[in-house]
Amino acid sequence: MKPVTAYPSGIIIFLFALLQRSHGQCKEAAKKSEMNLSVKYDLPSFITETPIQNVVLYKHHVYIGAVNKIYVLNEALQNISVYKTGPILENPDCAPCEDCKDKANLSNSVWKDNVNMALLLETYYDDQLISCGSVAGGICHRHIIHPDNPADIESEVHCMYSTQMDGEADNCPDCVVSTLGTKVLVTEKDRFVNFFVGNTVTSTFQPPYVLHSISVRRLKETQDGFEFLTDQSYIDILPQFRDSYPIRYVHAFENNHFVYFLTVQRESLDSQTFHTRIIRFCTLDSGMRSYMEMPLECIFTEKRRKRSIRKEVFNILQAAYVSKPGAALAHEMGLGLNDDILYGVFAQSKPDSSEPTNRSAVCAVSVRTINEFFNKIVDKQNMKCLQHFYGKDSKYCLNRAFSRNASYCRAQDDEYRLEVTTPLQRVDLFMGQFNNVLLTSISVFTKGNLTIANLGTSEGRFMQIVISRSESTAPHVSFQLDSHPISPQVVVEHSLVADGYNLVVTGKKITKIPLNGPGCEHFKSCSQCLLAPPFMQCGWCSKRCARSQECVEGTWTQETCLPRNGCKDMCVRVYVCVCLAFYCHLQLGKGDIKNY
Repeated sequence: MKPVTAYPSGIIIFLFALLQRSHGQCKEAAKKSEMNLSVKYDLPSFITETPIQNVVLYKHHVYIGAVNKIYVLNEALQNISVYKTGPILENPDCAPCEDCKDKANLSNSVWKDNVNMALLLETYYDDQLISCGSVAGGICHRHIIHPDNPADIESEVHCMYSTQMDGEADNCPDCVVSTLGTKVLVTEKDRFVNFFVGNTVTSTFQPPYVLHSISVRRLKETQDGFEFLTDQSYIDILPQFRDSYPIRYVHAFENNHFVYFLTVQRESLDSQTFHTRIIRFCTLDSGMRSYMEMPLECIFTEKRRKRSIRKEVFNILQAAYVSKPGAALAHEMGLGLNDDILYGVFAQSKPDSSEPTNRSAVCAVSVRTINEFFNKIVDKQNMKCLQHFYGKDSKYCLNRAFSRNASYCRAQDDEYRLEVTTPLQRVDLFMGQFNNVLLTSISVFTKGNLTIANLGTSEGRFMQIVISRSESTAPHVSFQLDSHPISPQVVVEHSLVADGYNLVVTGKKITKIPLNGPGCEHFKSCSQCLLAPPFMQCGWCSKRCARSQECVEGTWTQETCLPRNGCKDMCVRVYVCVCLAFYCHLQLGKGDIKNY
């Protein structure tokens, strides 16, 4: 009988050396044979006459909020109808919703463009589109969406404004959005529709059109406007800080019993440095007593010689997205498949400014972790009063007794509206890979066990990359979509089926990009083609990477590459052969390893 242990140790050493060497060669080959970054893809798109601000997808129709117009497209991005929202003639003697045409020739009348600040879907009372613009104090209109004709948003339009009663001049629940920036979240709880609004405000906003920094208002059952349930349903930056302490509301979402806002603001009233915060309060808390703020940091750490560590903080959030993980990422993060994860693209800002530089990072944190951090960190040593809302020496901020209720949805009186001073930190998922580009958008979806991010840049480049905490990944899609920045406003549809797509906005253009990728032509070599994620369905066909239906002139393969291109294509074969040989030897434990 032929002995099987005569040379296995030498073979194993040889295999490891060959594997290590081939891995280095493959990495080097990958660097030298980067993707074709100048490839052009022909994708469905639509160009509007004015810049796009918001996009809503409902019943196979795409509603686009742009300056002075709302467009309705079908899923192929073909224009079906257009509703004109501006310009609007404004006069101090004209109330919102009032026709001012008879005052057109007066010297104090001004025609103003109507920028779409919020475009929202509400389906509790009626299927309706709610559009809030930059004119007339930031009021909204509701457009009934007819079941038999979703493209018709013109037949039934209602202005959502009621004249204020005496004594209410300093309050305007129907003044919803700010021209300087707004995030609006609509929720349906206990048979009521609530609007949670975060506004950037300055001293220029004066009565009768008063805007609040952050608020919750209820849609009246008559649907002709809104109401505040209490005089605590809003929180405002003190007048003396409105011009020196701007707050930009970047993203808003709801999860279980809480509403969350993500903001960019100064670290304190005395600081010139900006950072990102998470705001959280209870969905049913009409008095906003459970309101809390906490810093969120996205960091990149790099080990250097002599055990020193370089740490970079990417301090200003540019865009965010909330979705569930694929099985692989869920396992790596210790989460379930139904756990929600907040993903954010962050940039480093210029010194003492909120203006971003071309240095970005991507971080992720589960909503469960956010809540656990809020609950655990609440300690008198790690909290302080919200000085931009109450002032440094306010009696409200002295001798506070903060609640430690873990749920934070049963606060009594004014137990806490507070700021947590300890930041929640997360590490860049891609380890400095985007430190020379400004990322401006992110959306995330799953395919099989994988979690994939769609990323957009300030220069109009669109990228796709697999998110992993255990493996280093690089974009498997990267192409120039437009010359304009990619907007944070993104829509992901049908993410779990083959025809899923992403709606991406760049200036006046909206583009439909398949979640499976725009194509395979950007892969320059066979090895790169076959290393593409399986959901892209790429194969090698007559010296080019293509999908099977595009391969008409040769044989389409998804297996191994012929070794005619040297190391670039041999890498795949070396990996496969070495790993199979080593696996078979360990599993079978017998036979001549040369036979494997």
